Amino acid sequence: MSTPESPGASERVVEFWTRQHEKDDLGTHDNFLVHPLVQGYICLRSLGSLISQMDALVFQLRDRTRPGARIFSPGCGRADKELHLAAMLPDREFVAMDITPGILELAREEAARRGLRNLSFFEGDFNRLALEPRSFDAVVGLGSIHHVEALESFWECLRRALRPGGVLLAQEFIGPDRMQWNEAQQREGTRVLRELVPAAHKVHHEVVRPVDLATLLACDPSEAVRSSEILSTLRAGGFEVVGYAGAGCSLLQPVLMHQVQTFEPGNWDHNLCLVQLFREEDRLLKAGVLGDDFAMFAAVPR
Repeated sequence: MSTPESPGASERVVEFWTRQHEKDDLGTHDNFLVHPLVQGYICLRSLGSLISQMDALVFQLRDRTRPGARIFSPGCGRADKELHLAAMLPDREFVAMDITPGILELAREEAARRGLRNLSFFEGDFNRLALEPRSFDAVVGLGSIHHVEALESFWECLRRALRPGGVLLAQEFIGPDRMQWNEAQQREGTRVLRELVPAAHKVHHEVVRPVDLATLLACDPSEAVRSSEILSTLRAGGFEVVGYAGAGCSLLQPVLMHQVQTFEPGNWDHNLCLVQLFREEDRLLKAGVLGDDFAMFAAVPR
């Protein structure tokens, strides 16, 4: 199987994400998360309120770090999230890394345009991560860790780079590697597409099947490369998970990806259909038929 370490794979990753981040929608390749009602569902499931995940992260950073703290973010892309954090926490210093030099320039320009002096960037590959020991007070994983193949060395580097009392705060896809949906996801996703989703919304698929591996690997060999191992390798790498909030989406993503654009936020028939999907996913999660594919978690070095 092709991986980011295979010949030419890193170059394909750079090319793919450069193209994605140059798009007007910043390259949202798995678009089910962009719908505001889906965002609201995720916030209610994981946080119990409609506070956004980014605002929850701001509160966590404010509580867990002090003014002057240095915070590292790997895999920033256009740095929309890092720009928000830097603006909300001007007394903390943010350092962001990405593998795409052209996109980093766009991020630097945007930070300068906004007058943010507490956000800096450098080019790097998190599969070959090198950070100074005890150089950061916190690390934030903002949806990029599921692109890391070298998880063992990644966690080791982060553990060394954190200062005493440091913390990792992450919002991540932890579902099946390469989005190879499991049997329950395929069965239940196909059922709800048949029973709950009108034909007008099934513009991409009517049956849930694993994402085509050949297409995925040709575009982005890093996509969900070892996503199912994130938490297990984190613990094996010397971290203790001290906080966890599941966000579900193990039904929603296979059903809605590449189709959510047919659901108009202002159309309440469309919204009712989404709410029925939320209810069904909640039932399946509570019954243990499905597990969380997305989660927020906090971890500290042991």
